Amino acid sequence: MWHVLGVPPIARPTIPALAFVAMLVSAAACKDRPPTPAEIADRGWRAHEQVVTAGERAATCAEAGAAMQRAFADHRPDFVAAIQLDRAPQRLAEATAYLEAHQDRYADLETRMTGLSERCIDDRAVQAVFSQMESP
Repeated sequence: MWHVLGVPPIARPTIPALAFVAMLVSAAACKDRPPTPAEIADRGWRAHEQVVTAGERAATCAEAGAAMQRAFADHRPDFVAAIQLDRAPQRLAEATAYLEAHQDRYADLETRMTGLSERCIDDRAVQAVFSQMESP
């Protein structure tokens, strides 16, 4: 067998390299699909939880309002997407079924929201964020 001098042999891809390429292609393909109603509902509840947690961690109601506003701004697209489910009955039914099946994950959130709202009932910023979460 003879070889042309100065021309390196073609590099053969290794199994790990091929697996890595397959993973990248798979990941790219996953990002092309829209989120399911269950994923949208879950993100909406997680967004609520982030806002409430931000308010609970604040030492004062004034600090809570500012912290909640920042958290709401960070997660506003999740609130908007969740509210839009109301306009599509089939998607809303799917989201509702998911939430009912996973209600243990969200059980204390309403209690926490009520507690924070009552603690800061006179703080306009906190109450404004609660309103924004209902109608982003």
